[in-house]
Amino acid sequence: MSDREEADEKAPSSLSFRLGGGGGRFRAPDDSGDLSVYSPDEEEGLSAAAKRFRNSPRLGAPASDAVSLDLVDDGDDIQIDAGSLLSALEAEPAPEPMVENTQARSGDASEVEEIPMVAVEPLSTATERVAVTPVVCLSCNAENPPGMRFCVECGGALKKSKSSVKADPGFGAEPIVEVSRKPPPPSKAATEENPWAIRLVSINEDGSDGTVVPLEFLETTVGRDGDSRFPTDGFLSPKHARFHIEKGKLFIEDLYSLNGTFIKLRDETRLTPGDTILMGRQVLRFERFEQTITPKTKSSDGTRYMGSPSPGGNFKILQIGIGGVIQNVYCLPEAGAVLGREKGDIVFPHDKFMSGRHAQIYSGDDGHCYLVDLNSSNGTWVKIWEKTALDNKDYIFMGQQLFRVHYDR
Repeated sequence: MSDREEADEKAPSSLSFRLGGGGGRFRAPDDSGDLSVYSPDEEEGLSAAAKRFRNSPRLGAPASDAVSLDLVDDGDDIQIDAGSLLSALEAEPAPEPMVENTQARSGDASEVEEIPMVAVEPLSTATERVAVTPVVCLSCNAENPPGMRFCVECGGALKKSKSSVKADPGFGAEPIVEVSRKPPPPSKAATEENPWAIRLVSINEDGSDGTVVPLEFLETTVGRDGDSRFPTDGFLSPKHARFHIEKGKLFIEDLYSLNGTFIKLRDETRLTPGDTILMGRQVLRFERFEQTITPKTKSSDGTRYMGSPSPGGNFKILQIGIGGVIQNVYCLPEAGAVLGREKGDIVFPHDKFMSGRHAQIYSGDDGHCYLVDLNSSNGTWVKIWEKTALDNKDYIFMGQQLFRVHYDR
């Protein structure tokens, strides 16, 4: 045995990992009385809320030049040695050495045994991908497979919309879909004067009251190019939302805007799959799992599936990034979860606009999930999908604009 072989035999092989511990983060809601004593202070945290809305990127917005808080290094990153198992798994396999065939008859090199070659036919052109036209939901802009009658995201009825699919960009790429989402035209109410004393008050960055948005007519459109215009707000759609006054009651309707219209949560509200929630800087979407697989589920050949244990619930929370990109998926246990910056089952430690215990999702006796704010500083906001009634001192957020409703009675 050579000196090198002897050294290799004595050298120990080690795989070292330093993984942070993370026991059960999900737990059932406690009986601390968060739900029963819920009484939000409407004026609390308006200054922070206004700054949070105006300084944070929205869905579909261009990336900001500011350094994201989510990129702050806490010093607890997982460190893996270069010779670890993960490095070995990610490394490309070394090419097998070429072995010369020496089983030739002595003195006859022409009779060396050759390895047979197998002819491989090219793939048929019939297997090339054909671009199909998805059915786009007019409510949440989600793409659905052809033939669906209800949206897989929000559950709304699907209607035929004007959509076009460009030429197939190539194998492996998704078809480019252009959807025409024109807001409905204003009605005759847009020219009828409003006899009721109802107004909107904008909130400044310091939390103080700003300008008053007059509601002179029974119908008012707000946007970059609406009746009440905010041309410098790049997060507002040209015609973003529309206010309706009917028998002294104010309603708001989103006009298929890109970033949506949000209402501050006052009381607990029932969640339906596809609902979008805004808390702190986080845009979250509540969805149902596409399929349910039990621990005893087997494949067609009788083999059981291996995977992480299920938390037991049928719903999940998606963290939505700029442009609608799904950044993270959080499984909701059957009993629900508390969301916050420091304490809770789902935490966002780098979001300084979130409260320690911000909001809670729990399962009701009727089998539905409910969302409630836990007296957070900046509030919890829910995206509206349909025409929604507004009460006195309700707060509305659209684009970078924050409004408060006032009934002068």
